[in-house]
Amino acid sequence: MSTVTVTSVVTKAMSASASATATNRAAPQGGILEGSNPSVYDPKNPLIIFIIQAGIIIIFCRLLHWPLSKLRQPRVIAEVIGGVLLGPSVMGRIPGFTSAIFPTAAMPNLTLVANLGLVLFLFLVGLEVDLRFLASNWKIAISVGFLGMALPFGLGCGIAYGLYHEFRHEPGTVPISFGTYMLFIGVAMAITVSSIESHWLTLY
Repeated sequence: MSTVTVTSVVTKAMSASASATATNRAAPQGGILEGSNPSVYDPKNPLIIFIIQAGIIIIFCRLLHWPLSKLRQPRVIAEVIGGVLLGPSVMGRIPGFTSAIFPTAAMPNLTLVANLGLVLFLFLVGLEVDLRFLASNWKIAISVGFLGMALPFGLGCGIAYGLYHEFRHEPGTVPISFGTYMLFIGVAMAITVSSIESHWLTLY
């Protein structure tokens, strides 16, 4: 009688322990081994798609820099070309590439990190500026700085004229004056070139 009682007690304890273990099991992590696609954007866990995007960008730019380094081109050239190739102009034409690797919902996170990196980079550039050297060569610095901003601004204004008259009647385009559009394109070109020039100078 006692043996039957002990056996039933042990059986109930083991079943209770098994049910408790089943209820306390960790939630699915959404990994490849569980059959899920890590490139699918999850607003609750945006880090996975960001790591994939950053890895593709870094590896792709490094691979591009290897042949360009043979031509004595700086790494910033490979980064610019890599951005064009990964964008809608080249690889974006592959069906499903942009929606899988660079979905629209995940772009704000990538843009935020890119802007933070640009701010920190320009801060480090300013941190290395020697004001005494700048003061002793102020004429050269002002002329180079002015031409470095004026030339891309002028080119941007020239490009804006053609773009404005080519695409202003496209469906879904918001009406805007040419002066505002020209100023936006010119400033965008000038600001972009200044950051690239800063990167270029730090490599030498």
